[in-house]
Amino acid sequence: MSNVTMSNDPLGRRLVFTAKAVREAFEDTLHQAGGSLGTWVVLSALSDEGVISQSALGSHVHLEGATITHHIDRLEQLGLVRRQLDPKDRRVRNLELTAEGEQLHKNLLAAMRGFERKMLDGLGDRELTGLRKTLDRISANLS
Repeated sequence: MSNVTMSNDPLGRRLVFTAKAVREAFEDTLHQAGGSLGTWVVLSALSDEGVISQSALGSHVHLEGATITHHIDRLEQLGLVRRQLDPKDRRVRNLELTAEGEQLHKNLLAAMRGFERKMLDGLGDRELTGLRKTLDRISANLS
């Protein structure tokens, strides 16, 4: 039997509402910095991976074809990403950040670092290590 202590406030409920508050604050921070969650996900993946095919990007960020296409179309219209035909396979479209996309990613990354500092204020290294392990265990238990 588990050593989980039950209370009137189930931990799952508390975790769900905390996650909701974190996501809302996260998205608000992105919006204030000139982005959105979709923008952040795509720009971060392109920043990490460099030039990547649209289908590989969709797999990397766990978004299906139509959804990733919508985000990329919007970001391309804003001048943040560039699509180019792959010279080795004309059926493949490669994506890369433009200079404007790189700058927005830097701005969003700085905003996210500030957000994380605020969110984790008062937690020590041991607590953060424990939190990461706990979240990993919860994810593993749910897979």
